[in-house]
Amino acid sequence: MSALTVGVVGCGRIGAMNTEHLDALGPHRLVCVDTDADRARTLAHKAADATSVGSVAELLARGCDAALVTSATASHPALVEELVAAGVPVLCEKPLATDLAETERLGELADSSGVPLWVGFQRHFDPGFADLRARTISGELGTVHVLRLASHDMTPPPTARLRESGTVFTDLMLHDFDLVRWLTGRSVTRVSADGGALSRPELAEIGDFDTVTAMLHLDDGALAVLTAGRWQPLGYDVRAEVLGEHGNLVAGTAGALPPGRLPTPHHLGYWDRFADAYRAQVAAFLAEVAGGTHDPAAGGWRDSHTALRCALAAERSARSGSAPVAP
Repeated sequence: MSALTVGVVGCGRIGAMNTEHLDALGPHRLVCVDTDADRARTLAHKAADATSVGSVAELLARGCDAALVTSATASHPALVEELVAAGVPVLCEKPLATDLAETERLGELADSSGVPLWVGFQRHFDPGFADLRARTISGELGTVHVLRLASHDMTPPPTARLRESGTVFTDLMLHDFDLVRWLTGRSVTRVSADGGALSRPELAEIGDFDTVTAMLHLDDGALAVLTAGRWQPLGYDVRAEVLGEHGNLVAGTAGALPPGRLPTPHHLGYWDRFADAYRAQVAAFLAEVAGGTHDPAAGGWRDSHTALRCALAAERSARSGSAPVAP
């Protein structure tokens, strides 16, 4: 692959992680973009061949072959639109937008322009989840009866960030809503959900939750049971299990706490649990930009739209209140 000029738009934790992956996959010329000039310069200094600018307009003026949008969720639509309109292929962290109409508008802009637009569902590139999908789709388990998915952060992100990133359903759980469809090839027809604010009671004031469950009905009659939370002392915990008529298959690991011992975190967060998946995703994206074939594992805007529809339905269900149990 020839050297590409790649913009990293947003120089926070995800931007820094992807810059490290890009540097390792190089040689590429990197341009770190952030409205915080110091943060952009600091990140650029960590890469072998990188400079920094303060806006996408400056990035486009310099010229670039591709861009990774790794900024705050609320900024995704405007940044993606500016890049796609300029003909620059984009890999945007999920969600593309937290509004269905906006997601569709951006996707249609990319389609009509012929510009690759990927959405960062990196779990598609995790070997365990990819194997689980292949074996499920192949029919190895026979008729699928139940999926069980779990996504739990080790510690909650800052409340200020949670105020800007949508609810736990559209933020943390969006991956799980995507996985249900991706693992099975089926559509979700009905969603019910509930939640509470147990570790961060202040989230209730902004209509959010830190502990949630959801049950999904699929179009073939199968069920999916999802749990998610912002507090897991054993560390970042992401798992999926598919149960079918011939057995069950599992991806991911869960920690167990022996009696009398304090928990030892297995993973601190997505950045270490899915490091290889993120790297593989970036490599596949750049391969397409350089003229290679489109990787079928890539998440597109339609994946983001489908997952968001489920997330918003779950959000509505959780806010409407569950029925009390009769005495």
